[in-house]
Amino acid sequence: MNFEPPPISHGPVATTISITPPVPLALKRSLGWKSLLCVVYVTVCSGPFGLEEMVTAIGPGMTFLLLVLIPVFWGLPLLFMSAELSSALPVEGGLYRWVKTAFGDFWGFQAGWWWWISSFLDCAIYAVLVADYFKFFDPAMSEAAHWGIALAVIWFFTLMNIRGVAVVGTSSIFFVLFMTLPFIAMILLGAPEISHNPFAPLAPEGQDFTSILSTGLLMGIWFISGFEGIGTAAEEIKNSESTIARALILIFPLVLASYGLPILVSLAIDANWQSWEAGHFARIAEKIGGPFLGSWVSMAGVIANMALFSTWLLSYSRIPFAMAHDGYLPKAITRISPKYGTPVTAILLSGVIYSIFAWGDFKNLVIIDIWVILCAMFLEFFALAKLRASRPELPRYFRVPGGKIGLWLTVISPVAVGLFAMFASGWNVIIAGSIAVATGPVAFWLCRKFVKLRYQNMPSRNETA
Repeated sequence: MNFEPPPISHGPVATTISITPPVPLALKRSLGWKSLLCVVYVTVCSGPFGLEEMVTAIGPGMTFLLLVLIPVFWGLPLLFMSAELSSALPVEGGLYRWVKTAFGDFWGFQAGWWWWISSFLDCAIYAVLVADYFKFFDPAMSEAAHWGIALAVIWFFTLMNIRGVAVVGTSSIFFVLFMTLPFIAMILLGAPEISHNPFAPLAPEGQDFTSILSTGLLMGIWFISGFEGIGTAAEEIKNSESTIARALILIFPLVLASYGLPILVSLAIDANWQSWEAGHFARIAEKIGGPFLGSWVSMAGVIANMALFSTWLLSYSRIPFAMAHDGYLPKAITRISPKYGTPVTAILLSGVIYSIFAWGDFKNLVIIDIWVILCAMFLEFFALAKLRASRPELPRYFRVPGGKIGLWLTVISPVAVGLFAMFASGWNVIIAGSIAVATGPVAFWLCRKFVKLRYQNMPSRNETA
């Protein structure tokens, strides 16, 4: 990391913002271009799984409409923001350090904390969903056996992450091929069956339109997100200052095709969308291509959740690592494996937390999880605008197109979409989401009082495992 900015004044108090960690790192840059493309695809999309429930919740027409509009007003701005900031500040910790550089320690901590606690649900749910698929073979599976399968997924990929980003990247190439090929076959075989408008009706009858729109936006935002995720591991990626932005741009149209084309063909084959549920793509694939294609799509759903867990563990675990380097979490979390060059303690800590959350059924809390993530994303968009003004000298291999107008549209559009989705979601979600967000300031005060002040006068040393 080559950037050392001067102190930034926030009112009467000057806060020194350090992009460079206080000690030299032994991280290995081992993720190459092809693997990076696949890791980005898995992180952002990982196939159309889950869209079945979106169709049932908001209707086929609304699903199609939002899959067209959300990429324009949310997806592209998120891509542009992630590409510019990852090229300007290609540093470990990514979004945490972007916000910290722009606004200081407090807001940087909020961004990092909100993203990290959201991972407790995100990654645990991916492992639990894999275990759910195995209930097909054993409907009477006990809770202990179900948890055991989730733990096997968590710790297999935790150990894989410890071995380095190159291993995660290589596995992602296999995952992408296994997930996409059955849907390509499904699209080619099913396209000739399209003989009517599959996107009617617009929405389910008798439901409040505002509620449908809010639900659809929150679900759509969930599907068209993740572009900033890979930036947290920037110092483990070869030529990350330029390759991350290129990968994001190339993957974007593939993400749209991965969502739109399977939905188009599936609705043409099975117009009874009211009965769709998780895993319904496999049933439609069986209608189109027989039991083999149906089984392949079903197994691809298992692989997709495994791949999501693996790549998001890669992303999320680098946030506590960076925060610990800045003194806000225990120094033990900064330990790096001398053999593999990975933040081994941060990865193991994440695995332990996800194992605990994999025991309970927290799927109903995902809507609150999105609330927390959106608040962190808002800070990232604001950091984009702030750094363009306050740090114009940073080398930007990618810049948001359109000059100042393009910059402000990139900031305002997704924030407006996100705020509407958040505050139209019902008082129960608003209250629960606000409580989750409020943990950030509390955690900052506790970590500053009991961790940072304790270590700030200690001599710096490189921690290795």
